[in-house]
Amino acid sequence: MIKPTISSFCLFSLASAGNQHVLGWDVFGAMSYGPPSFDSLIGWESPIESVSDSKCRALHNGSDFVRVYSSPEFAHGRGISIVTTAEDMAQIQELPAFSKRDIYTKYNINKQVAQPFEERELPGRGKGLIANKTLHRGDRIFAHTPILIFHEDASATLDEDYWADVESCAVGTLPPTSNKLFWQLFGQPSHGPAGGRINTNAFAIDIEDTEHYAVFPEIARLNHDCRPNAAYFFDEDTLTHYVHAITDIAIGTELTITYIDPHLPRKQRQEALSSTWGFTCSCSLCTADRRLARLSDSRLAQIEEITGYFEEDEIGSSDMALALLQLYEQERLYAPMGEAHMHAARAFCAEGNRWRAISHARLAVEIGSLDNGFHDEDVLMMKRLAKAPEKQECWPRKIASKAKQEDK
Repeated sequence: MIKPTISSFCLFSLASAGNQHVLGWDVFGAMSYGPPSFDSLIGWESPIESVSDSKCRALHNGSDFVRVYSSPEFAHGRGISIVTTAEDMAQIQELPAFSKRDIYTKYNINKQVAQPFEERELPGRGKGLIANKTLHRGDRIFAHTPILIFHEDASATLDEDYWADVESCAVGTLPPTSNKLFWQLFGQPSHGPAGGRINTNAFAIDIEDTEHYAVFPEIARLNHDCRPNAAYFFDEDTLTHYVHAITDIAIGTELTITYIDPHLPRKQRQEALSSTWGFTCSCSLCTADRRLARLSDSRLAQIEEITGYFEEDEIGSSDMALALLQLYEQERLYAPMGEAHMHAARAFCAEGNRWRAISHARLAVEIGSLDNGFHDEDVLMMKRLAKAPEKQECWPRKIASKAKQEDK
C-alpha cells in the first residue's frame, strides 16, 4: 500500500537529560509517511513558526519519550496534534485514517452541509443544540475527527507546569480554524489555559488497545442527559467520532448524549456528574418525584441482575430477554437495547424460532451499529444470525439434523 506524503508533519521530542529539559525541535518536510526516524529527516523545508517557542521543545516523562506529533493537513486541513509515545504513534500512523487519501470524502466525515440542529441559549443549561427538523433513529448528527489526542499516561510523571506546556504546544500547532474551535470550548478551572478545556471536553478512546483521550470540539457542544436521545461511538480505523439519533427526535427538542454510565442509580449518577463536570443534573429522571426515582433504581437493579445472568450463561431464555427489553423501554435507555435484542435473538435461535431470531437480530444490528460501531464483533455476529440462524452455533442440533434429513 502506498502511503500519502504529509508535508510539515512535525515531531517534538519530549525527554530529559539530568536537569536539562531542552531538546531541539525537528520538522519533517515532504516525505513518505512512515514510522518516525531521525534518519529520515530531510531538513528544514517547512518550519512551523507557531511551535518554535521553547515550551514545545522537550519535557521529561520517566524513561519514555513522549512526543507531540502535529499534522496541519490531516483530514483535508482540519489538522491534528497527538501526544503519545513513538511506539504507539508507529501503530497509529498505520491506520486507514493516515493511509487512505479518500476515506474522509468517501464517508463525508467532517462535512455538514445542512446541520440538523441550531445552537441556542437554554435557561440554566448554557448553550445547547436544538433539533431543527424531525430526526429518526439512525440519522447522523455528527461525524468528526479529533483535533487533539493524548496518551492516557502521558502526564503521569510530568510536573504540572511542564504538562501545561505540552498541552499548549499541542493546541498551538493546530490550523487556525481548529485552534479557534478549541478556544471556544468551555473549560473548568485547571492548571494552564488549555488543560481546563481538554479535561472538560475530552472523550476516552481506545487506539490499538491503548487508552487515549481526544477532543472533538463539535461533539463537545452536546449536553448531558441521563436518558439521551443520541448515541455515539469511536471508529478507530478512521479516527472518527460518530453521533446518531437513537430514537425519534421532534423539532425543538434538545439533542443530548450521556456523559456517564446511564445504568447507575440516581444518587451515583448525580455524584459522578458533580465531581467530574461540576453540575447537578436536571434531566427529567434526576428531577422526578423520589418515589418514581426509586422505581427507576429498582428497574436498573433488575437490568443489572438479568444482564449478569446473560454474561454467565450466554444464551438465556427468550422470556428473560424480552423482560430485559421491556425494562430498557421503561427506562428510556434506547442505546443498550441493541445488546438486549442480541440476547433475544440468540435465545429465540436456541429455541429454533427462526423468524423471531431474525427479527431481533436485525434490531440488534441496527441499534448496536449506532452504539458500538459498524465493525463491532457483536454487530457482525448478529448480521450472520440474521442471514442464516440455522447455521449458527445457537441453533438446536436436533432441528438442524432433522432439516438435513429432509433435504436428503
